Amino acid sequence: MIKYQLKCGSKICSDEKEFDGWFQSIEAYEKQKLQSLINCPICGSDKVEKLLTAPSLKTNKNKTSDTKVKQFKNSKNNETFLGKVDSENISTLLRTLKKEVQKNSTFVGNEFVSQVRSMKEGKIKEKPIHGHGTNKEIKELRDEGIDVINIPWISEDH
Repeated sequence: MIKYQLKCGSKICSDEKEFDGWFQSIEAYEKQKLQSLINCPICGSDKVEKLLTAPSLKTNKNKTSDTKVKQFKNSKNNETFLGKVDSENISTLLRTLKKEVQKNSTFVGNEFVSQVRSMKEGKIKEKPIHGHGTNKEIKELRDEGIDVINIPWISEDH
């Protein structure tokens, strides 16, 4: 896997920091980019660009890094602050998030956008839902003041 530093180019995220993206190869990144499959985790925009990246070199572990790992594992905040999650556990974290969303909301598929609008207008009862919407539709919902988020939907076979 290759880790790239990515940054959103939308006006909404112009001041936000970069974020990590993991890809099988540069070809996989480019293919996903061409298909608009790479989205900002904050605003959902597909105006995401890859920043210059330095190669990652393997180094020998030393006592200092071992001490920091032990301190981190003993930290009381370890379980509550997701930003501290080690990159090797991101897939596990995303699968857990997916299971929680599936357990606590109703899948409405391609009806997501229309159902969200109907809830906002009071036509149907509000309830937690998840489903599909294009980047354009999601942006329109946000422009209408409807709070929606994009979640990377990781498959179970990884």
